[in-house]
Amino acid sequence: MKTGRTAFAQLFTRIALGLGFLLPVFDRLGFLGASGSGKAAWGDWAHFIAYTHQLMPFANLYTANIAGLVATIAECVLGVCLIVGFKTKWMGLGAAIITLTFAAFMIASLGIRAPFNYPVFVFTGAGLLLYTQQIFRWSIDELLVKK
Repeated sequence: MKTGRTAFAQLFTRIALGLGFLLPVFDRLGFLGASGSGKAAWGDWAHFIAYTHQLMPFANLYTANIAGLVATIAECVLGVCLIVGFKTKWMGLGAAIITLTFAAFMIASLGIRAPFNYPVFVFTGAGLLLYTQQIFRWSIDELLVKK
């Protein structure tokens, strides 16, 4: 049954993409291990903001901190909403926009290879694929449509 396979692939994509946004948030908040432990990319907020500032060298540290906070809040919302399937179509578009923006900053600051060292464009593509969908089985969206 093609619909079942498609629904499973869509659910898998939602969960993988959602976790792909939430795990880095957990990292920058120190939940995945300390900085330098080998278990985390940043390990704390200060290291995350230093990286954010590296991607935005034209901005001062205060602006990088604000950008990091806005990105963190957006990633939390996207991650949770994608996993539970709430406003999935629009969260997919948001995921594509935020990751494409991230890729642009990476390319401008670190070079063309930087976003390819991480699945940045895969996240963009997954978000765009979710945006093209109309029905989201096993989601809050599906429950809301039935009512």
